[in-house]
Amino acid sequence: MDAVKPPDIEITAPEPVVAPEVPQPSDSFQEKPPETANMDPAWASKFNNSSKEREYLARTAWLLLDAGTSALRTVFDSVHPPLNLRDHLAQAHVRSVLVRLHEEQKVLTDNQWKLLYPLKKKHVLSQKYDSHLLLTLLQSVCHLCPPYPNGWHALPMSTDSSLAADIVRMQLLYQQVASMESMAIDEYTRIWRQASEVLFRLGGPPIRVKIHRIEHEVMTPEMQTHYITTFMTAWGDGRKLISSPKSADSLRRARRNRQAKHSNDQNGLSPEDKAVWRKVHKMLVDNIVADDLLDRLQQNQVIKFSDRQEILSITKNSERMVNLLNKILNSKNSTAFKALLEAMKYKYKKIHEEVVQIRKETYKNGVRDNVDVVGVVSEVLCNHYKQNYNKCQPFPWNESVTVNIRDIYTPLDILNSDGKRLHLHDFCPPPTTNGRGPRVMLEGASGSGKSVLCQTVSYLWGSQKSFFRHRYPIFLHVDLQTMEGGFYESLYERLIPAGFSLDLSGFRSMLEEHSYDVMLLVDGYDDGSDVPELKTILSGESLRLATVIVAANPELISSGHFTPDSKMFCMGFSQTNAIKCVTNFLEQFKANIEHHEDFLGIMANEKWALRPYLNLPIVVLLVFGYYQTTKKPKLLEIETVTGLFESYGISMAMHLCKKQKIDVIGYEFPEDIITGVEKLGNFAFNTLLSNRKAFGEDELTLEIENPNAFKLCAFSKFMLGSKVKFLCGLMQDFLAAKHLADFVMDDIVKTIKDNGMTKKPKFTQVVSLLSGLYRFDYDTSVLRAIFTELAVRNIRQTRVPTGHDTETSSSEKKLRPPSGQIMDFNTSLQSLIECQSRDDVCKIVAQSLPPNILVRREGLIPSKCLYALQNVLRFEDNRLTHLEFHLQPMYMYQQSQFNDIAIAAARNKNLTSLKVQWSSLDLMSKFMCTFMTETDHIEHVTLEDVCRKPLTTVPASTWAALQTTCENMSKASRVSFINSKVAAVTYFVLQHLPHSVEELDLHGCAMNMMCSSEISGKLEKSTTLEKLDLTGAHLSGSEFVPILQGLKLCSTIKHLKMCGAKLDRLAVDALSECLKLTRSLQVLDLSECQLTTDMCQKLAGAIVQNRTLQRLVLKKTKVTSEGREAISHTKLDQVKVVGLDENVHVVNAM
Repeated sequence: MDAVKPPDIEITAPEPVVAPEVPQPSDSFQEKPPETANMDPAWASKFNNSSKEREYLARTAWLLLDAGTSALRTVFDSVHPPLNLRDHLAQAHVRSVLVRLHEEQKVLTDNQWKLLYPLKKKHVLSQKYDSHLLLTLLQSVCHLCPPYPNGWHALPMSTDSSLAADIVRMQLLYQQVASMESMAIDEYTRIWRQASEVLFRLGGPPIRVKIHRIEHEVMTPEMQTHYITTFMTAWGDGRKLISSPKSADSLRRARRNRQAKHSNDQNGLSPEDKAVWRKVHKMLVDNIVADDLLDRLQQNQVIKFSDRQEILSITKNSERMVNLLNKILNSKNSTAFKALLEAMKYKYKKIHEEVVQIRKETYKNGVRDNVDVVGVVSEVLCNHYKQNYNKCQPFPWNESVTVNIRDIYTPLDILNSDGKRLHLHDFCPPPTTNGRGPRVMLEGASGSGKSVLCQTVSYLWGSQKSFFRHRYPIFLHVDLQTMEGGFYESLYERLIPAGFSLDLSGFRSMLEEHSYDVMLLVDGYDDGSDVPELKTILSGESLRLATVIVAANPELISSGHFTPDSKMFCMGFSQTNAIKCVTNFLEQFKANIEHHEDFLGIMANEKWALRPYLNLPIVVLLVFGYYQTTKKPKLLEIETVTGLFESYGISMAMHLCKKQKIDVIGYEFPEDIITGVEKLGNFAFNTLLSNRKAFGEDELTLEIENPNAFKLCAFSKFMLGSKVKFLCGLMQDFLAAKHLADFVMDDIVKTIKDNGMTKKPKFTQVVSLLSGLYRFDYDTSVLRAIFTELAVRNIRQTRVPTGHDTETSSSEKKLRPPSGQIMDFNTSLQSLIECQSRDDVCKIVAQSLPPNILVRREGLIPSKCLYALQNVLRFEDNRLTHLEFHLQPMYMYQQSQFNDIAIAAARNKNLTSLKVQWSSLDLMSKFMCTFMTETDHIEHVTLEDVCRKPLTTVPASTWAALQTTCENMSKASRVSFINSKVAAVTYFVLQHLPHSVEELDLHGCAMNMMCSSEISGKLEKSTTLEKLDLTGAHLSGSEFVPILQGLKLCSTIKHLKMCGAKLDRLAVDALSECLKLTRSLQVLDLSECQLTTDMCQKLAGAIVQNRTLQRLVLKKTKVTSEGREAISHTKLDQVKVVGLDENVHVVNAM
């Protein structure tokens, strides 16, 4: 904008344009075009310019008329909303200003005055205001201060991006274009760029669409003439504008005041105001509505219009207040906090008085320490993270390669509890708004990349201050596996440099005092429950307001140790990112990607047995290490994770021998290499038993006593100067399993029993990898002995029910089959997948599992578990008859695995019952679509809605899958669709269910009249339906009438349950009529209903005329005393009334 030469606005009106002498018309008079008939001659001359320059002028005029007016109106409506505009203009002080502008200064025309104050007050609309009127109103009645230093009449400072400055820039642009007679290409480019920048700041993203359309749309000559004419009418007739003449003394005085204010503004809030801000932050967030403060804060230029839009885009008021208070804290205006107090003075008088009193005391006593301790600690932490993660060693077989962690990090799929992928920008949750700060658990399997993710997040926090959406001044990253001593002591020693002015006690006090500003990222929480200080933090006893994220392997922690507020899930790599990671690795070694296309092709091969495990970063790293250190890698021959670790170990041993120039024939390694492997396995086994994860180099040297053990690439020293850890937890497990595999069979079984390896989750991978090491051993019975121990454990984990499923008669009581949750059999299932080619061990596992498996967990289920369940279902001798699934939204990432399970279950001839509890309609529909399409017959299908959040939108693909599912329900005898919370979903299911279903359970479903009509149609057309359960259905009164009318025409219905139905007179009349006419109904259940005397009498009379009804169930039914007598005294010889003596009697007749 600096290049724009503003017109002189010191005068109230621009100089009139002197028109050239126009020749008199001759006899051969040619009539002027209508567009220029009443036009100023100077403007009329613009029509004679070249076509391109005329188009530039017209397009710029279009931009200012359309986008410019829209942006100005957006700003005006934000200050004075349309609903309150009439009242605002009617205020006396506002009207007096406008009267002066109209009558004295002649700035407002009569037409504009009529728009402001029409005869009919309801016609006061800002939509009718043009750009000239909007600029006048913004400068006069919108409480905007003229921009420093030249006010409304000259170009503002280039660094001033305030709302008032942009309004002045728009005014000058309008005047400049109005004074131009032509527009060359360079002028057009400059003015367009300047106008676009200002318009986007004023109008936000919607204006960008307008600007793009105006810039690229074709303009006909008629359009050019129209926009030039319209723009001239608004701005080319010498209209007056608001002037701001001032005396020399007043200008100098105002300049001095502004300079002093500008100097103060650069300093921001005083230390006292910052201290007050911290003290009252929670009180303001909990009790103040942000919308009540925005107008005054914007008028006082504490916040900008763009800040206002950002705040209003947030849904929750608490988050709005946090955002607003943070802007005030970071404001360079020293009076920002005082302006906040003024804004809340009238509506929040008590809070205002309390804050003012705190502020007075703070200014009176001063702040104890003017040093910004939080800022100093934040800077120290930034330097620590940047220094530590700037040079990492990701490849243990080549320590000469050091890279920045940001360069080696490949994006991981991170999901929230709703199954939505989170960008790394959103990794840090918003800080607390009330009560305890958020406690979040980041779940991920061993090798899924949690540690590298935590390190990357720490580096990004230290190196890019604006990277995360929610920025915390203090970010503490601690790895529990490398921690020594107390929690705070270890934290202080690792993160704070020696000689820092803040000691340990001061560090703790600072964290506690500023806990709102603290984010704690804890890695390696697998055994974190043993740290007492961490337990107090997680419970909120200390650092209550801090945000805490705990990264852990869910298989290794007990649910009772820590209950998070929410969860995130580290899923590892997507298929694309796994290949991207390998490509990144090749680039770090300066490799030509084209020379490795075969390797990348194998990585992308869907038929590769190891392909499902490439989501784990550790598997990708081992594959790359094996590929790079082996001359002729045979990747396609690797089928299991155990096989990968074996191949990696051999390749690293070969690599070591090559570096030492030792020739190896076959796999005949030198004795010192073999000894090194044995020492390494022994060390891994012992440290696993003692829960040690990180070690000093001296400690390793002392315990292993073999230098070659360190060179086998089993350890990782990811950061320079850090402690040594195993490459991954899986590496430690594999080495421990390999050590155990060297025992004789009796010692293996004894070690497993003595250490409870089949019981404790931390040994799950050890047992599974040990099984994998014996997958090709057919000569001994070691593998069978291992799986026999696992089978014993499975049987002990099986839950045998002690009660019965009570039905309406004792003859119908059925024992529930023995059951167990899938995670109870995690060890045996993961062990099975490591030796899935062995039918003998598959048979042992399949026959040790209970008939009923519950695939349910509050979190992700290990992929190996799901793959093993497929194998068990495919095995002919399995005992599975019942399957129950709880499909949560985050399982969408594992959809392909669940679809494979659906296919395997559908082809299982033993399966009789399938129950699916769904929190994701999409996943349930696709899972059931696959199952019902593949199965030949299933006795009972149950679909239960357990969604915690309301269903908002349903994709077309979900509707299609649900339709296919319902249409294939002809393969099921009994269908239960229960607790559906959306009537539209219930209706859709009923609409597509076949007429061949024998039993239909709609327990607890939300319904409407359309659902009732659909059920009625099913009853009329069905030739097989024998039982209908409407217990707890969301129907009332007359909505039951269509169902009961359809019941009269159904010749097969035997059992009707209407427990808890809200019956009225019409419904009971219809039920009575149905009982008189039906010839098949045998059981009627009206438990927990409410019946008046009249209803009871009608039902009793109808039952007398019925010849088929055998049981009438009235358990916990509310009836009057007269109604009870009406039923009990009626001669119902063939009907057994159940529960009439147990029900609740209402004394007064209803």
